[in-house]
Amino acid sequence: MASELASTLSKSDVVILSSTGCPFCRKVTQAFAAKKVAFLEIDYDELDDGDAVRAEVLKAHQMRSVPAVFVKGKFVGGCNDGPEPWMGALPLLASGKLEEMIAAK
Repeated sequence: MASELASTLSKSDVVILSSTGCPFCRKVTQAFAAKKVAFLEIDYDELDDGDAVRAEVLKAHQMRSVPAVFVKGKFVGGCNDGPEPWMGALPLLASGKLEEMIAAK
């Protein structure tokens, strides 16, 4: 299963795993688009192996809800929740640290 998640995350520097109709997913994608942050949104429901990827995110990051946001393969959380020091996608964006993470090699 880990290879499915790794394969999914390798597609872009910023990957947003989402679900159809999720309002928190829309908040993140709209905020990123407004700040011109390039991202790839992947809907679990549209992946052939979506259940396996979602199970791996749950196992690796204890993240059951969506969105699950990754920057350069690092899990930064959901919309307004996540692991320290990032505490979620929107706080990371507001702090300016998202751009720093993307620019880092």
